[in-house]
Amino acid sequence: DHVDALPPALQDLRGQRVDVIGVASIEGGEMAGYLLAAGFTNVVGHDLQPDLEQLRRAHHLAHAGVAEPARQAHLEQLLSGLAGLHLGQEYLAGIEDSALLIPTQAWFMQEANLKLRQLRDEGRALYSLIQAYLDLASGPVVGITGSHGKSTTAALVAAALSHSQMFPEVWLAGNDRHNRQALEQVARDELGAGCLVLEISNRQLLQMDRAPGLAAITNITPNHLEEHSGMAGYIACKRRIFDLPGCRVAVRNGDDPISLGTGPVREGIRELRFATAPAGLETCDGSFEEAGAVWLTRHGDRALVLEIDRLRLRGAHNLANVRAAVAICAGLDGFRPELLPQLAGGLETFGTLAHRIQLIWQEAGVDYYDDLSSTTPQSTVAALRTIGRPCVLIAGGQDKGIDFDQLADQVGRSLAAVVLLPGAGSDRLLGAITEMGAGESVRRTGDLESAVRIARELARPGDAILLSPACPGFFSANYQAGGFRQAVRRLSTSPRRRTGPA
Repeated sequence: DHVDALPPALQDLRGQRVDVIGVASIEGGEMAGYLLAAGFTNVVGHDLQPDLEQLRRAHHLAHAGVAEPARQAHLEQLLSGLAGLHLGQEYLAGIEDSALLIPTQAWFMQEANLKLRQLRDEGRALYSLIQAYLDLASGPVVGITGSHGKSTTAALVAAALSHSQMFPEVWLAGNDRHNRQALEQVARDELGAGCLVLEISNRQLLQMDRAPGLAAITNITPNHLEEHSGMAGYIACKRRIFDLPGCRVAVRNGDDPISLGTGPVREGIRELRFATAPAGLETCDGSFEEAGAVWLTRHGDRALVLEIDRLRLRGAHNLANVRAAVAICAGLDGFRPELLPQLAGGLETFGTLAHRIQLIWQEAGVDYYDDLSSTTPQSTVAALRTIGRPCVLIAGGQDKGIDFDQLADQVGRSLAAVVLLPGAGSDRLLGAITEMGAGESVRRTGDLESAVRIARELARPGDAILLSPACPGFFSANYQAGGFRQAVRRLSTSPRRRTGPA
């Protein structure tokens, strides 16, 4: 279907060359598809994949949130509509002739993009998917960022809003990897009837020139420090979601001293908070936990939202995500008493996202959990605490300069054995565990299947095997598409295998 709405950066460019860089990715594929639907006739795609076969495979893996046959149809639409496609050695060919360059959020981290960096430094304009969402959305926009919990919180907000029927349409998009992107649908919502919920990464924050109307930071802990020249730069990046023009409501974590330590929000912005206890809401409205329930407070009055034991989600970190979602919904007029039961219904029935402490297999008294999305020590600590029994932890990867002492201490507390894959982060984690006196609990190996095999040998009935990297770059995209589950299945010896939630 044709799309008429165009953001300012794309006005008058329908007949000019527009280059989409990383066209097989979620961001690149969505932008290219939107441009073609909007009548652009000279869209040129670029991708590092060496040939068309590898491009098809990369697209299939990246767009795992899109069911077949729609995923294949999307790819064929791109291949038939692009005016040019440059792969492998031809990557970035002719981009100096482009009227507009649209790279993915992590473009600056790849050496192959030196030519793109040079053009940017010379003043060439770059555009992005996240900016397109902000430019095209006519209705309310919620933007959620944070070091941990942003994916789950964004999904919780979308589930609660959909269940409450506050809006006829709710779209979950942005950095989200579990659902189909919705740029064309947002562009067609010219009356602003729908609500757009965006998960926003640190890299996407740097691509934005304005903030969503309702902005939230789940928490700030050390992460991606190498991209921001240290912690101060990382904090400043996260704070952009409140400081850019357009923010009208700010939702903050009343339990997070780093987030609160960034200072007050601008005058005129309404602030809400979420906290574990009412004491965290002394100066503003928001959500809190008390007597086994989550509550809302407004102008001193409180209202029960839900009983915690009715939630499918488990773990203290997920309770924080639920409190954040409640405060965010309240910022969208969710304080109305008649809406609270509907919002609660969406939160109570919400299940675990893929790769987030997801039970994928049970055999011989051992539970297997996929927590691939935990790429920091703090999130792996939360996973170990949530499982709450002896674990064999599979972890490791690249080094982001983050302290591993808390994780090393938790390994000891969890009576955990550890299997490490290669990487500089693995080396530092081993050093921290050794300093804690638990180095004998660590095994090292070179590939995933060997790691699963060793973990199976170390686990005893009643234990859990937890894949939770604590580092970035743990696996390539093929593992995100189910490689852990496949490795467990290949090594299974039980004739009565049983998987957990898909």
